[in-house]
Amino acid sequence: MYEYESVRRISYDCGAVFIPICEKCSRFVKPDNEIKVNEITGLSEETNATCSKCGRTHMIFEGFFE
Repeated sequence: MYEYESVRRISYDCGAVFIPICEKCSRFVKPDNEIKVNEITGLSEETNATCSKCGRTHMIFEGFFE
């Protein structure tokens, strides 16, 4: 449950918070400077980080916070 308790978080101006870990291989990733969100549906399906092993990927989404 608290697997990523002490890992830093990446937050964006829209309030989205991510754990900078690759969804596929669990390595740390380089997050994008900006992400795309839609006010109606939430997060865009586009990739938002680069993994050294998997290439373009998604970070683990934690939620929207203010």
